[in-house]
Amino acid sequence: MRKILVLSLMFLLSYMASAKTVHYELIATREAINVSGKKEIDFALLLNNQIPAPSLEFTEGDTAVIKVVNKIPGEEISVHWHGLLLDPFMDGVPYVNTPPIRSGESFTFEFPLRQSGTYWYHSHTGVQEQKGLYGAFIIHPKEKKVKYDKDLVLVLSDWIDENPNQVLANLKKDGDYYTFKKGTMRSWLDAIKQGSLKNFLYNEWTRMGGMDLSDVGYDAFLINGKKDYQALVAHPGEVIRLRVINAAASSYFYLNLGNIPMKVISADGIDIKPTLAKEILIGMAETYDILFKIPEHKNYEFKASVQDGTGSASAWIGMGENVYAPIKPFPDMYALMDHGVHGSMDHSKMDHSKMNHSKMDHSKIDHSKMDHTTMGRSTMDHGSEVKGDNRVLNKTPTLTHDNQVNVDPPITLLTVNDIEAISPTTLPLNKPRYNVTLELDGDMERYVWLINGKAIHQDRNLIINEGDVVRFTFKNNTMMHHPMHLHGHFFRVINKFGEKSPLKHTIDMAPHTTRTIEFYANEPGEWMLHCHNLYHMKTGMARVVSYSTFERRPIMNQYQKLDPHLKDHFYYRGLLEAASNHLQGELYVFNTWDEFELRVETRNDFDWEIEGDLFYKRWLNRYWHLIGGGTLVDGESAAVAGFGYLLPMLVESHLIIDQKTRLRLNIEKRFQWTKYIYTDAEFTFRQKQPSEFEVSLMYQRQWSWSAGFMFTEDSAGVGAQYNF
Repeated sequence: MRKILVLSLMFLLSYMASAKTVHYELIATREAINVSGKKEIDFALLLNNQIPAPSLEFTEGDTAVIKVVNKIPGEEISVHWHGLLLDPFMDGVPYVNTPPIRSGESFTFEFPLRQSGTYWYHSHTGVQEQKGLYGAFIIHPKEKKVKYDKDLVLVLSDWIDENPNQVLANLKKDGDYYTFKKGTMRSWLDAIKQGSLKNFLYNEWTRMGGMDLSDVGYDAFLINGKKDYQALVAHPGEVIRLRVINAAASSYFYLNLGNIPMKVISADGIDIKPTLAKEILIGMAETYDILFKIPEHKNYEFKASVQDGTGSASAWIGMGENVYAPIKPFPDMYALMDHGVHGSMDHSKMDHSKMNHSKMDHSKIDHSKMDHTTMGRSTMDHGSEVKGDNRVLNKTPTLTHDNQVNVDPPITLLTVNDIEAISPTTLPLNKPRYNVTLELDGDMERYVWLINGKAIHQDRNLIINEGDVVRFTFKNNTMMHHPMHLHGHFFRVINKFGEKSPLKHTIDMAPHTTRTIEFYANEPGEWMLHCHNLYHMKTGMARVVSYSTFERRPIMNQYQKLDPHLKDHFYYRGLLEAASNHLQGELYVFNTWDEFELRVETRNDFDWEIEGDLFYKRWLNRYWHLIGGGTLVDGESAAVAGFGYLLPMLVESHLIIDQKTRLRLNIEKRFQWTKYIYTDAEFTFRQKQPSEFEVSLMYQRQWSWSAGFMFTEDSAGVGAQYNF
């Protein structure tokens, strides 16, 4: 017994001697700088006077002490430590689990580092992440398990020279606002030229409109703050560990390295079975570590090509003659969903316990009678230790592979489907387990993004119980990728590798796919679960995962009452139209589900006899909305009620009835003939009142302005239209 105590004491003293406290100070400022190389802007937010923010380096077992000082006038900030296991009060989401850092104040984060790997940090306030508040967070293991000569951190990002607050407002006006800037407008003529008219018509018939790869028209894509970056001088035979972090606000990237496959050894900070890949698709907030042995005296291009084909950034590794990465072809804008690439298997059905947990009432489980002695809290060291019927994640496996050991043939495009854990990641089998289905929905036109049909302000909390095995089955019903991130945990992504399914903190949900993750609920707190597309999160696609028995600190009770996630902000858009035969104005004020519409017009002889509508619309989902309000036609006003519905072929329809039981039917559709020429066609049938139609043929090079011909039921004219 004495010998055991002596050995234990020696181990403890040895551990304490190796662990240390590492201090950093980060000072936030607002500066006028030129990031894109095109123009100077005044909204950039910097930490220690740089974008990206400084890379913070630690060793597993250290205690991190990081003081964040806010010197930005009149603006709160925050810092979230992405992928780290820590006390929820240190997580950094303002008004949810951490106080905001007000202007002129500071906050000191302090937490032990229970893991190793490649992580990052960023603001969780407003759209500050897009303004520059992000950086790398590297934790080296206590013992180096992989042989390499040099570390190279590569932080990917996207940048726009327009204030991101205005970017969000623009997207709310029209989800396709930036298609003109990007040159990604779909059209009938282009579909015919591409031989894709059938796909184009199918997408319109199904009211999808085509795959959306990115919403924002960016001015630059960056690696470590540069579009073209000489990253590292390296010599033949040297082994480089590339730590790749996608810190972009809303851009996926394809990764290539010269003309050779990449050996991927880690995903989201967790070591995986080494895998060769010709190309990697990396979503926002994901990280990948790559081993690269310099083969000869050449300079190799590491290239990050944005998924929508609008740009790329490069980092150069080596020395000598340049070896270029492949040029990524522009994506097919008319392609139908290829589920085979992304994997659409419903992994929620892979329940090895054979139990139907979906019908269990876990609120009635008596947790006091459960055996918690074998569970413990995870130190998240990536491996598994078998204890009876349980496997608890608390032991780091030793990597036995050498950098030059052969692995399987290269994968063409690496996604999470191809990632295999080094050792079993199976969760405890004798604990309560249940599944929560989370359907990811959206309306691109109104730019609303939802989970289970609701935005976060409507349904903020997902309640779970400590000690349970929780499964989230994501079903992506949209035409966009959604990188879903859970704070404070790692989860198993159930894939073809079964018990060796990988551990991650962020999972890419490709369009129209279903995927299941599961985690052991042993990190009590309140944790964000959200899409890491910044603009999707800000418009509703988020939740707070809250442990049922967690007691937050008293200071957070007051802050949570002010949580901005509970607010449903109003936005506006409008239109002014002037033609030789027609004048019209429209104004819309709206939030997630409520919309107020004012429309006025006068026609033909400009006798200033005005007709118009004042409607309130209550949206029920993407397709249906209710209508109430009043109309003015031929000098006669009337109260109306009815509904609107989005028909196949993206035809908007409204059916209303007035106080005299007269029906009115509106049908409207836009035809995009070429990239810059379109037609708006609108027909209005009125019972016992004049019916009308208006058809335009317009030329448009930017979202705000268009000009052309306007035809009504009794005249033709020329004019212009201004959108605002």
